[in-house]
Amino acid sequence: MKNYKKGLLAVMVLAAMSSMAATSNIIKVTTFEDENGENLNQCSLREAIETARKNKSFGGCNVGNPNNGQTDYIQLEAGEYLLTKGELVPLNQIVIEGKSRFNYDSKNLLTQKFPAYEDIRTTINAQGKSRIFNTSRSEANFIVNNVRLTGGMAEDRGGALYLGGAFTLNNGAIENSQAKVAGGAIYSVAHNMSKKTLLVSSLVQGNVAPKGSVVAMDCIGNLGDTQPEIVFQQSSIIQNGSSTSNSVMDFCGNAKVELTANTIAKNQANPSTGSIIRAISQGTERLSAFSSFVLTSNTIVENNAASTYYYDNNGTKAWYFNVLAYNTGGKSCRYLNNAVPDNGQKFVASNNAFELAAAQCDLPESVLNSTESFLQNHDVSSYAMGTLLSALQTKSAYNLYLPLYYPKAIGSGFDLINLGLDGCSDADQRGILRITDGTLQLSPTQRNTCDIGSVELMNLTAADMADITNESLTALQDKYQNTIDALKKDIDDPDYAEYKVANQDDLTKYEAVFSALKNNLKYRAVYFDPFPASLPQEESVNGSAETRQIALNADNYTVTTSPIGIGSEITVSSTGEASIVGNPPHDLHCDWDAGIKQIVIYRTSGATTAPTEYGFCKYTLKQKTGSQAESSGVVRVAFKNMTPVAKAAQYTISPSNNLSVTVNNLLENANDDGDGPVASMPAGKSVWHKNEEGQIIPIRFTKIPAGLNFEAEYSGSCPASYLKETCYGGKITFSVKNGFSQFDYPVEYSVVDSDGIASSNAILTLKNTAKNTNSSSSGGGSMGVFGLLALIGLGVYRQRRLSK
Repeated sequence: MKNYKKGLLAVMVLAAMSSMAATSNIIKVTTFEDENGENLNQCSLREAIETARKNKSFGGCNVGNPNNGQTDYIQLEAGEYLLTKGELVPLNQIVIEGKSRFNYDSKNLLTQKFPAYEDIRTTINAQGKSRIFNTSRSEANFIVNNVRLTGGMAEDRGGALYLGGAFTLNNGAIENSQAKVAGGAIYSVAHNMSKKTLLVSSLVQGNVAPKGSVVAMDCIGNLGDTQPEIVFQQSSIIQNGSSTSNSVMDFCGNAKVELTANTIAKNQANPSTGSIIRAISQGTERLSAFSSFVLTSNTIVENNAASTYYYDNNGTKAWYFNVLAYNTGGKSCRYLNNAVPDNGQKFVASNNAFELAAAQCDLPESVLNSTESFLQNHDVSSYAMGTLLSALQTKSAYNLYLPLYYPKAIGSGFDLINLGLDGCSDADQRGILRITDGTLQLSPTQRNTCDIGSVELMNLTAADMADITNESLTALQDKYQNTIDALKKDIDDPDYAEYKVANQDDLTKYEAVFSALKNNLKYRAVYFDPFPASLPQEESVNGSAETRQIALNADNYTVTTSPIGIGSEITVSSTGEASIVGNPPHDLHCDWDAGIKQIVIYRTSGATTAPTEYGFCKYTLKQKTGSQAESSGVVRVAFKNMTPVAKAAQYTISPSNNLSVTVNNLLENANDDGDGPVASMPAGKSVWHKNEEGQIIPIRFTKIPAGLNFEAEYSGSCPASYLKETCYGGKITFSVKNGFSQFDYPVEYSVVDSDGIASSNAILTLKNTAKNTNSSSSGGGSMGVFGLLALIGLGVYRQRRLSK
């Protein structure tokens, strides 16, 4: 289907939720030339931006969103757009979308699932002649997706981007741009209010400026601090700056900075005075005391400058699970003017890797000597970088085309993997969800916990799952059928041709599973797929430092199961064996079905569970090849009764049968198939409620029209929930008291299953075939005043036409 599921990659999920899908009014750029109104046959990027501003066609561009104040969407194609007429100046809110990086004809090399994620296919190149975008005066907000911005050049500030409004770059790049004053890649102007600059899963490389080779900003505006908000997530910021640059990332004003799951490496600044990250007040370039710096799960290594992080006592600092070490030229952390850090500043640091013994990181005493276990940090001075981290890996399909470092598992002693804590970023730099809050009752030492740095290495982990219940088996089958129908429709739709290979792959799997499911419907069964909530094993790619996931499916892992029992809770022995407290007897089955590719959990009795009672199953996943890793989890399920279904029905009454009818089997209009087909019922169990004589009496009449009598073959008390009512079964005869009646009779009824649950009400209609001969029904008598007026009007209308 078009909205194809993309798996665990958070970055892919974000990209898939493209706002382009929300509108059909897209301005499509049709030429790579930098035209400006001279050619009405083609639409250039510059003309598309002007069309968005005017809300009317310019050059060869179609109008986008015609509503004033609304976002316009501009679609680019694969290729390079060369700017020859200067910078682009958005004046209203726009989204510029490059060619999608998803290829639904192939699988992702990292996750082994559709779709593949490819390198950037769309480039905007200023060729060193101008900056690329400038919104410093318009303050327009804009978003760029899947585009490489390169070759920007500014004589003053903002080599690629001079931003006066909010800006977002998703899955893109800013490369090889320079400014002669500040902000080689980005310069932010946030005078009047907070302006957010957001980079997600993007590459920032080869940018240069004397100040802030990657990012710089105005510090003061309108007699107050500026309010820049800089957020970099899951990005690689590498090889920026030069030996003459004063800084790579230069922050001031009331800055709100969040750096999450990034690789910041091999950047450089002046080896005597320069900084990679500079956050100090100096003269008019002041940093507000209300600024904040939150760094989570970053790998900041192999930078060359006097200071990698240069700071003072302004603002709050919060660092979690970062590697800030192995930088050259000076110190990884340096306090202002080499002074002793102010111990009164707001500085929280938890589970970071620093070079402390080598005096490479100046930190406040409050950070170094914290007695709180969760605020401890790790001194890696005695470890060579190559012991804990791989070399910088060049961009590839395995790292989403973002150069990064992989942590290494030492096996004994300290490493950066599985610290036994949570609090790191939700997803690592590759977009893989870390999932650090699992329980793993059977093997708690296998629980995935936070790694330090931007990359999380996964080990096979079978998830413990609770609060799973059986669902209606008719609804379950409907889901499969609806999905199959939708896939077939999309496969045949030429508008969705891009997704055909992936959809066909899904269709083949769904059809096979659905066919197997229909042949193995167990009464009140839970069908549990053990793979989606589990974590896959990672393996090295051809012996290199790069890794890929061993996709979680039945092709790669064997699944074994065993029932633990029925009860309220389990205990786990020192050897990892689980049992029900009290070890009562049970009738629980937990079977792996290779056809359905799910675990089928059911009771031979078909009984439901009490409110505090559960069924517990153990399941084990084992990798078929490679390391043959294995992990076991516990599934806790509850069995509930599905509500039966009563359907509307119609029967005929007529004067020829004295306005009466006998319904031989009203239950032909009802079913309890949500629990399972009749053939799957346990022996001795009835579908419907019975009386004391064993006669089936599931029918409750909730509303009988006045003037209607009925007699039932069987009757008796309804179950406990409706104990004061009478239920009926067998043949039921309805008769109308007034033999001259010409009305229909709607009878409201429900059905009750053997567990005492009633369906929703349905209407049984007794359709009267007697003819209505009432003269008031205007069957040929008086016309009525409105009919007469209508005819008079038609006559006048006709006379007027004839007189013309």
